Amino acid sequence: MGELVAWGLGVGLGYTVRNMLATRWRVLLFVISILLLGTLITVLSGEIESDPWLVIVDIGQVAVAALLGAYALPFVLRRFGDSAKYTAR
Repeated sequence: MGELVAWGLGVGLGYTVRNMLATRWRVLLFVISILLLGTLITVLSGEIESDPWLVIVDIGQVAVAALLGAYALPFVLRRFGDSAKYTAR
């Protein structure tokens, strides 16, 4: 269940801040938010008590999902939007 939350929050974060990643400070805030989200997911799911190294896995999942949300998801949505225009005619 934690993996779905990590991917969902990561994609949402990336898609939300995709236009704001222009300066170093904003990129740094993006990285810090990825670290905080990954850690928070691990702590709230209770995995930190049994396997503390899973923090790294959750941070990695949030990071990959955030990059996909920032760069791949807008492209996919634009492609589906273009194809929907042609099928509606």
